[in-house]
Amino acid sequence: MKHLIICSEYPPAPPPPGGIGTYVLHIARLLAEHGETVHVISQLWAGAPQKIDQQYDGRLIVHRVPVGDQESFLAHSPISKSRAREVKGLFQSSFNPQCFSWQACLLAESLVNQEGIDVIETQDYLAPLYYFQLRRALGMGPKRHPPCIVHLHSPTEFIVRYNDWDIGEPYFLTSKRLEDYSIAAADALLCPSHYLARQTEAHYGLVAGSIQVIPLPIGDSPLLDRDQDTWERGTVCYVGRLERRKGVIEWIDAAVAVAPEYPTARFEFIGTNCLATTTISGEEFVQHRIPPDMRERFLFRGPQPRSALPQFLAGARIGVVPSRWENFPNTCIEAMCSGLPVIASPQGGMAEMIKDGHSGWLATNTTSESLAEALRRALDTPSTRVAEMGRCASADIHQWCDNQKIVESHLEFRSRILDQGAKRSLCLPANLPRAGTPLSEEPARRNPRSKPQEGLALVVICFNSGRSLEGCLQSLERQTRQPVAVVAVDAGSTEARTLGALLQARQEDWQVVRARDGGLASARNAGIEAILSSGPPPLGIAFLSAEDRLYAGFIEACEAVLQHCPEVGLVSCWVSDCTTDDTIWVKPCPSLPYQWVFNEAAPFSAVRTEALSEAGNFRPAMDHGYEVWDLFNAVMAAGWVAVTIPEILGDHPFEKDLAPCRIYPHASREMRRAIWERFPDLIARDVGDIVLLTESNVTQPLYAETVMLRKQLAEAYTMLRQRRGIVWRMLRKIKNRVFRHTPAWMSRLVARVTG
Repeated sequence: MKHLIICSEYPPAPPPPGGIGTYVLHIARLLAEHGETVHVISQLWAGAPQKIDQQYDGRLIVHRVPVGDQESFLAHSPISKSRAREVKGLFQSSFNPQCFSWQACLLAESLVNQEGIDVIETQDYLAPLYYFQLRRALGMGPKRHPPCIVHLHSPTEFIVRYNDWDIGEPYFLTSKRLEDYSIAAADALLCPSHYLARQTEAHYGLVAGSIQVIPLPIGDSPLLDRDQDTWERGTVCYVGRLERRKGVIEWIDAAVAVAPEYPTARFEFIGTNCLATTTISGEEFVQHRIPPDMRERFLFRGPQPRSALPQFLAGARIGVVPSRWENFPNTCIEAMCSGLPVIASPQGGMAEMIKDGHSGWLATNTTSESLAEALRRALDTPSTRVAEMGRCASADIHQWCDNQKIVESHLEFRSRILDQGAKRSLCLPANLPRAGTPLSEEPARRNPRSKPQEGLALVVICFNSGRSLEGCLQSLERQTRQPVAVVAVDAGSTEARTLGALLQARQEDWQVVRARDGGLASARNAGIEAILSSGPPPLGIAFLSAEDRLYAGFIEACEAVLQHCPEVGLVSCWVSDCTTDDTIWVKPCPSLPYQWVFNEAAPFSAVRTEALSEAGNFRPAMDHGYEVWDLFNAVMAAGWVAVTIPEILGDHPFEKDLAPCRIYPHASREMRRAIWERFPDLIARDVGDIVLLTESNVTQPLYAETVMLRKQLAEAYTMLRQRRGIVWRMLRKIKNRVFRHTPAWMSRLVARVTG
């Protein structure tokens, strides 16, 4: 078989490789040694400057793509002219790892065609396969469809939860959303621990036992010699990042509690300190938890190169993995391989590796008290018994994670998935976790009732914008696939240049109608009526302002997606903001509940005509900008899927859309309330997520947006108060919690405004 593995952490990588990078390093080499052909896509950087590196007589080929800025891409990519702006936009977005995912997608598509890839594997973390899967489901990319395996290592949602972070932060939220898609669209799921497999099956609503469990291989982890003095006086060694999820805080507290009882015990920490807060450094944080008279017994070594780890493990008598949550940590494998018994919490695959009292000591839970009890048991164990337990640990882990056994399990699994072929990755997942439907259930999809028509129609709204209208119409003339109809709706223009541009449009056989009043929603509806009354209904309609500029492939791309994906009712895309210097508007596929809080679809998105009819066209009562958001929500509320084509297909002045909200915040409040009141049952269903998303956004620095979002929160429970008493109480409780984390002056101001 020919394998493709995508991993930005494959060493050497800019950050020190974690468990993901270590696993890929081992499995790629093991497969190549077994005679398989393995392609790996990773990062191109100063420490790994070769675009292609071949090993094992060409059976292991490492491809590297640049992950830096636009200049780096221009210097290394043969398709730089067509993709440079997209790369820059992704790199400057709130979730810049998608810059690697996008470039890895383009390279992977090329390798699938050129190298005949049979199976693709990548991790869940940061969703490096997202764009490859999305383009495939939209009918884009190569015709060959090797199955996609997502290897569950450490979902961002779980990392955030056990680190006490805020999942609503833009970086984490985007990561979660892309990971959710990647997991839902995987043809097969793989996991090294039964612990995470069970947790993931429950979280995503998967059939029990549907995730294949194959432990991580040992790789090249050595068995180390230790003398009697080490077994008696060696350190208790922690290896890994010092972060909350890893249980470091509880471990330090446990060690501090136990240390006075064992005066010779020393505690060593190898890894980067990630415990800093906005008010205190990581070093100060740990020092404050350790009494001054004990500090010399706590040895913080900081980050170390992988090559230096054996010397630290060789000086230890006990390893420790105290994590609040863990998958199948390489640090535990390496410690056991080296001949160390390990103290560990039960929250992870450590409980599958360690036999309590035989190869280590398992705590009953993750609290400092439980870890302290396990530490006492370890320190009370005679040194000869500790050495014997270390030998047992090494023997057990070699049996459990034997390289040969692991690679054979991988080959059997991959052969089976190859025989089954690609299935899930060919379709758009309509039941992501936040939709509340288990992935094991077939999603309820909306399909057109009638035979799909062909062609995309366009409605262009203008008001005294002659110069802009000329440019917009020129962009339509350059389309690779012409629209079936174009209707220019004049919202009451008096400017001579605008009237001239409209006359030119008539001469080009484009229909021009005059809106009955000055409202944009009514003008858009007039355009819909003109299109539907002039001939057979088109496949879809896109709505433009005169300032919009469509790129040449917009109509062709939107029409292709609507034809390929009958469940899709809304097609968005990446957009260039023409009011700023090369800013790219990059958003995930729009979906509820995220769409309740912010509109994530491009303003000129294409709407399937049937979905438009079901949504009820534009509501005249909505103000500028909100009528589009309101309609898009209605399309999704009706059960149609919304997608974002990962490509820049137009320019739009976003600043113009934002201006009314900033100048007239009361209008924003009323419009958001009108959007929410339209679907009270769906809002009630999603209220917990809406509060989470709103609560997270109140920490953003823009004062006006902070006030506006808090008002939304107050309005939410006011709106639902009569029909949803439980929801109202929940919102009130969370609102109070939000206020506790807000400066007093802002809380007083918001309280006055919201009453």
